Amino acid sequence: MARPREFDVEDALNSALQVFWTKGYEGTGITDLLEAMQIARGSLYKAFGDKRNLYLSALKQYEKNCIEPAVQLLRGKEISDGGQRIRMLFETIILAVEDDNDRRGCFLCNTAVDQASHDPDVWKACQQMMGEMVQGFYCALKDLEDPEGQDEEVLETRAMSLNVAYNGLRVMVKSGYSPSDIRKTSERTLTEFGLL
Repeated sequence: MARPREFDVEDALNSALQVFWTKGYEGTGITDLLEAMQIARGSLYKAFGDKRNLYLSALKQYEKNCIEPAVQLLRGKEISDGGQRIRMLFETIILAVEDDNDRRGCFLCNTAVDQASHDPDVWKACQQMMGEMVQGFYCALKDLEDPEGQDEEVLETRAMSLNVAYNGLRVMVKSGYSPSDIRKTSERTLTEFGLL
């Protein structure tokens, strides 16, 4: 008879995510993970297989915790003006630095730069999440209060460009730019897109 798991998998994954997010894949050791997750080595391997599989699970957890809420904000109809939804999302970047001094940037961006070119499963996960963000921006652009009558191709290009700008701001955070520089860049970007 199998023994029941003695830890909460979601809590353990959230702890692992924080370690990977802070230290990166290569900088994270099994000991770091075990300490953060508060589980035994055997439990880690039994539940997740190995460090790579745990990393992929942490990436999926990031999707659930961060990407899905961002996409829901962009697609949500509770706020009818898509421009306001985009501005709100950009504001979350600034507030994370101003309020919490969170300088880790975006785990998805970090992963895309650090691991996607080395692992096809990581690459696929990054592509899928980036695609979800682009679709979110696309939906928000379609809901602008003052639409410019753009065709589908223009909307798709603008959505991709907004995703690039959003991720660029997240990289600025990780690079140590001041909150005021990040805010100015955000405002300039939104203005150029006609969203401010």
